[in-house]
Amino acid sequence: MFKIGDYVTHYKEGVCEVIDIGKLDMRCSDRKKEYYTLRPLYDAGGTLYMPVANERNQIRGVITYEEARALIEDIPNIEVLWVTDEKKREALYKEAVFKNQCKEWIAIIKTSYLRKMDRLSSGKKSINVDDKYLSIAEQFLYGELAVALEIPREKIRKYVTERMGTLEA
Repeated sequence: MFKIGDYVTHYKEGVCEVIDIGKLDMRCSDRKKEYYTLRPLYDAGGTLYMPVANERNQIRGVITYEEARALIEDIPNIEVLWVTDEKKREALYKEAVFKNQCKEWIAIIKTSYLRKMDRLSSGKKSINVDDKYLSIAEQFLYGELAVALEIPREKIRKYVTERMGTLEA
C-alpha cells in the first residue's frame, strides 16, 4: 500500500503523486472501496482515482535511485522490438507501453530511434507510429528516471546519454 506523498507510475499517465487515500463521494465510485487520489506530476490538469486494491496492476511504485542507475547501465543489453509488419509493430509498441515497465519503454525507444535513423539515412521519412511511441516511451521513462534520480526531467536525456558514453568508453 502506498502512502500520501509517495510517487507511483500510472500505466497511462506516467509518474503521479499520491495526494489522498480514502473513500470517494462520487456516483461513479464504489463507496465501499478505498481509492488513491493521484496527481500526475507532469500534467497540471488532471486528477486520477485508483482503487487501493490495484487488482489490475495499473500503478506501481517508482523505481529507486539504485534501480535507475542499474537500468541505465543495462540499456545496451535491452533487446529492440524488430517486427517488419507495421500493424504488428504498433500492437507490440502499445502492449509494451501498457506494461508500465521501464525496460519495455527502453525497448520502444531503441527500436523507434534505430528505425528512424535507418529510414532517414536511406532518404526516407520517419514513420508516424515510430515517432508517436518514441515520444510516449520517452515521456514515461524520463519522467520516472527524473523522480528516481532527483534530476529535472528536461535534463534526463542528456544525463542518460552521458552515462551511456561512459559505459561505452
